[in-house]
Formats: sequence, C-alpha cells, structure tokens
Amino acid sequence: MRKVQKGLLVAVSGFITMILAAGGAWAQSTTPSSGATSSAAPTSTFIEGTINDMRTVNPWKALETPEYEVLSLNFDLLENFDKNNLSAAPGLATDWTQSEDGLTWTFNLRSDVTWQDGEPFTADDVAFTYNKTLECKLGNSLDYLVPDFTDSITATSPTQLVWTTKVGTSAPIRPPWVYIAPEHIWGTTSCDQIKKEPFFEDGKPMVGTGPFQLTEWNKGEDWTMTANPNYWGGAPQIQQFKVVRYDNSEAMVNALKNGEIDYVNLGSVDLFDQLVASGAESGITTHVGPAVSFGQMSMNMCDPTAADAAKYCASNPGTGSPALRDPAVRQAINWAIDRQTIVDKVLAGYGSPGTTIVPPFASFYHYEPTAEEAVGFDIAKANQILDDAGYADTDNDGTRNDPKTGDNLEFRFILRSESDIGARLGEYISGWLKQIGIATKSEVVGDGKLVSAWYANDYDLYIWGWGPDPDPDFILSTFTANQCGGWSDTCYSNPAYDQLYKDQQTAPTPEDRQAIIYQMQQMIYNDMPEIVLYYDKALEAYDSTNWEGLEDNISPTPEGFLWGQYTPYSALTVRPRGTAASTTSSSSSSTLLIVGILGAIIVVVGIVMIARRGKSDEDLA
Repeated sequence: MRKVQKGLLVAVSGFITMILAAGGAWAQSTTPSSGATSSAAPTSTFIEGTINDMRTVNPWKALETPEYEVLSLNFDLLENFDKNNLSAAPGLATDWTQSEDGLTWTFNLRSDVTWQDGEPFTADDVAFTYNKTLECKLGNSLDYLVPDFTDSITATSPTQLVWTTKVGTSAPIRPPWVYIAPEHIWGTTSCDQIKKEPFFEDGKPMVGTGPFQLTEWNKGEDWTMTANPNYWGGAPQIQQFKVVRYDNSEAMVNALKNGEIDYVNLGSVDLFDQLVASGAESGITTHVGPAVSFGQMSMNMCDPTAADAAKYCASNPGTGSPALRDPAVRQAINWAIDRQTIVDKVLAGYGSPGTTIVPPFASFYHYEPTAEEAVGFDIAKANQILDDAGYADTDNDGTRNDPKTGDNLEFRFILRSESDIGARLGEYISGWLKQIGIATKSEVVGDGKLVSAWYANDYDLYIWGWGPDPDPDFILSTFTANQCGGWSDTCYSNPAYDQLYKDQQTAPTPEDRQAIIYQMQQMIYNDMPEIVLYYDKALEAYDSTNWEGLEDNISPTPEGFLWGQYTPYSALTVRPRGTAASTTSSSSSSTLLIVGILGAIIVVVGIVMIARRGKSDEDLA
C-alpha cells in the first residue's frame, strides 16, 4: 500500500497468496468476536528507531512508511484482514452480505466503538469518509472506492452501511484502504482544506478509533502515540509507542545495542548481519521476514503529446529526456541490468531477482514471465538493440547520441539518501549502463526532494520501491493514466491497460480477475515504464531481553513480520518481558490480522510500506 523505504507498515502497503479464495464467491459473511479490556494499566513505552522522517499525518495524503504506521495505529479501516489468508475480516464492520444481483453490499457495524475524544462512532462516519473521498477525488484513496462504478454509499442506520454499484464488484471487501475519519470534526471541511489541512499541527487532535493516538510530534526528531484504553479490540499492553529518528542506520543500531530503543526494521544488510552474529550475547533477536515488497527503477515517460496523460503532463512536462519514451532505450537498459548480482552483492542474498509488479508471495495473482518473455542480463544484446535503433556515438566521446536530437544519452539518476543500499545499487547500474554507451549523472537526495522531483517530473531515472496491499488492485492502479501526477511513478499512459484495470475491478470470479491481472502484468513487463529490480526481505531486530509478544505473533511459520502489519496485532500484544499477558491479546487476536503468518501460501508487505505509498504535498488526483 505504498512506497517503500522499506521498512514497516506504510507501508506497509503487502499482498497475499489468495486474497479471495480462488474459485469461491466474492461475497462472504463473517462472524465478529468481541475484544476484552485489559485489567492492568500499562506504564511502559515501546520505542522504534527509524532513519526515515514523517512529513504528514493527513489520512488522505500519506506517502511513506512512518506516516502509514502512525495512521494505521490511530485510525481504523472498515474491515480488517483475516489472519490466515488476508481476506476481509471483521473490524469496524462485523459482517456483510452481497445482494443476489451483486450490486448492493450491506455492512453491519459495531455498536460499541467510540472515537478517541469520547464521541460515538456510527455508520455516518464511514459514509462521510467514503463520500468525501469520492467528492474531492482524493487520489491516494480514490481508486479503492471504484468511482466509475459506485452509485451510492449511505448510512441507513447508526450501525448499517449500504454501498451500491452500477455493476458487480468485489472492491468493498478487498478491503478498501481508506482510513475512517470522524464526521463531527471534519464534516464541514472543504475539499481544498482536506488537501492542505496540516492535521495535528493546527491544534486539532488526531482523533481516530484506533488502539493508539498521536499525542506528540517533534518534527525531524521523534513522535509519540499514547494507548487508547477504550479500544474496541482490547486495550494495548503498553502505555506508549514512540518512534525516534536517526541520521543513519549505524547510529540507530548502536542505540538498539545500548538499550535506547527497542526495535528496528533495517535496510542495511551489513548491519543486520552484524546483529545476527552478535545477537545471542547482546540480547537482540533478529528476524528475516518475507520478500513482499520490491525495488524498482522508474523512467520518466511524461509525454505532453499523449492524450491520456496530457491533463497533467501538458502543464507539467518536466525535464525528462524524450529518449526514455523510446521503447528501444528502455529495453536496452533493462537487458543491461544484472538482477542476480544485485541480489547477491547488494542484498547479500536477502531477496530474489525482480520480474513483475505483483510480487511472488501473492501467488494467485503473480505472473511470472515465460522463457520467451523473460528479460535477462545480456550486455551484447543491449548494445545491439541500441545499434539497431540508430543510437551511435557520433561525437566519439564514449556516450551514444540520440539520432533525433544529437544529444548524448546521459540521464539524471536520482538515488535516495534514506536508503542504505541506494549508493551501492546506483554504482552497479551506472556501471552496466556505461557498458552500453549510456551515461548517468547520479544525485543522492532526501525523500522530500525526491517527492518534489517526482511530482514535477524533474528527473530521468530514480530508484525507490513499493510495498503493495494484500490485494493487487492498488499497485495496478499506480500505472493508470489518471494517476499521472499522483501515484504513478512514470506517467505511463496506455488506454488498453486502463481498460483492463476497470475490467479486473468488475470481474465475476477470482479466476476471471486473475486472467486480466496476468495481462496487465505482461503489459507493464513488456512496455517497461519501470523495471522491477528485486523482491527484498524484511530485516527486523528487537531487544528480546526486555520485550516479548513480538515473537509470539509469527504463526504458524516464521515467515511474517514481527511489527509491520496490516492490522495492529503486535501493537496490542507487545509487552515488557515477564509481564503476564492480559486477555486483550487472546480475545483481539482472532479479529486482528498479523501481517506475518501464513504458512506456505501467504505473506504480506505491511502497511508499513516500505518507502512510500502516495504523494505528499499535492493531492493525488
């Protein structure tokens, strides 16, 4: 569900193997389980370290991991995710049904939920949130609500929501990643205010229905969330959750070793291996999570002359080289990248070579290119592609020239300073491109500058990553033309792809939807607006001398995440070691999803989204 820095929930944007059981009906009815209230008053603070900053807590404008982590603890979605297969499970909604004609979904909501300011939660809050998203065309949430097909979303009683559509769709139970906001606070807010509203910063509290509430934010330094003792899923067993920002991973790991923080999700494979080697004696437990996110290299394809992208690119043409719009150039670049070397030398084996935009852990929807389709590493082939397309070094300076303009094939290559592997990865790729006559001018920038460059199309190439949702709809949506200026990395525009995106939203069965999603992945793989470089694993470490409850959440196999999860399971179960677990943990775990579980078939990338998920300073329209 978002961009990745990779490291935690925002991200914590993941997929799963069979999101809606293949072959089963789209509709499903579930039975709620009630949460119990903890009898003990927790006094402890669990502290996470990060090197990534938080820029906004606007639930409609989140972009990166820290933001989604806060939002997912402060707010709730309409539904949670089932612990065993990541399909929709009871949350604010206890159960739901679909009408016989497939056009109406009816949700029954909990009657015992209150907002963190004590006001009662009702179906009107869900209807307000969804309709405001549709009305204002809030891009980071809009596609979840299938605006082309939604007819109405109405609260028919305080505990019932009715969602009607023009055609049958499974969108209401994927579930929609739209944080439910309180109507009594934001009901009179205009669309412009929603897009620019600083949230929290203007003195308005961050009022949600989640297990924690943001209560302090020292920008660029740290932020603190305080436990909600009245959380409907059971009170957390800690009093506070705090995140402290560090300038680099080495300082962060030293803080973990010194007992200043309790948990980290690392991007540095070298530091992680050091913790693995010393963990037994230091009291630090390490954990390798699943490869559910991916790193990608995007190529600026913003074309002011393309009708479907012109609404944004015509007024924001940017500075991208026109040469990157030539399929031959993109193909040559793709063939010149050695993904296996990236996995072996940059990721130190903590991952696998990348192919398509739906990661393999989502096995039901992941498409793996055939032998005939697969792009490998072949410098000679890459050179031949450019030769055949007329790109020759006409001025003998070692760099090929564009036959149309005569300009050198030299591209601005942006790398993230927040990435522990970015510089090394950039060196490898620049070296390979040099071998095919393409020069790069590398720039290492912070995420704030990269976001600005991204929105302004002020780049040629950049490397970032994605941590997709449990359902592939979100990551597929980021390549539609209407997300140019929004979630789209490259302003890729293909009317045939856009139609397939709509088709998969209304497919009658999971098998029909799978076939369409396969086509979409093939299209992106062949058109190459961006290159999936690798699928990387999560590298987590925590102080197991003082804390427990994290390791208990990996069931039945150690293939999930300890902390970065779709539903705040670990946030409710983590506790000081030696503290008796309250009934909260057992009673709420049946309805709250742990992003890491799943035997052989599933695993997720967490909302902790690895690096980014949306845009921050402008509306994602």
